[in-house]
Amino acid sequence: MKASNRRYLEFIPSFEDSSRGKQKLKDLSRTIESNGRKYKGFNFFKEDELYLLERLIRGEFNIRGFQNKDLRQYFLDKSSGYISNVLKRLRVHGLIRKIGRTYKYYLTKLGKQVTIAGLKIKRMFLIPELAVS
Repeated sequence: MKASNRRYLEFIPSFEDSSRGKQKLKDLSRTIESNGRKYKGFNFFKEDELYLLERLIRGEFNIRGFQNKDLRQYFLDKSSGYISNVLKRLRVHGLIRKIGRTYKYYLTKLGKQVTIAGLKIKRMFLIPELAVS
């Protein structure tokens, strides 16, 4: 009986609880109001938002952080104000954090999880599925 209980207790953690992940996704896709302003959620199937996430996960940004001017080189058709709005949106949703008294940002743990998950979905599921004719 003791061995049976031990095996059962070892088996229980193997269940995947996706409720936290579902809640995080719901929170990220929901519009948030902060200081009287509304910031729309993220849609990971929109090409421009996925492009943004691909840029944020770059190695050099992970090491030294990134600024508005760093992102502008990837969004040549966008203004500095647009990039500032995107950075604020990312901050409000908890995907990036600002380093105190600087203009630098880093991805949070949630930001890294979301970015990697979005890229995995695109590369591992969408592209192969759409390639089948």
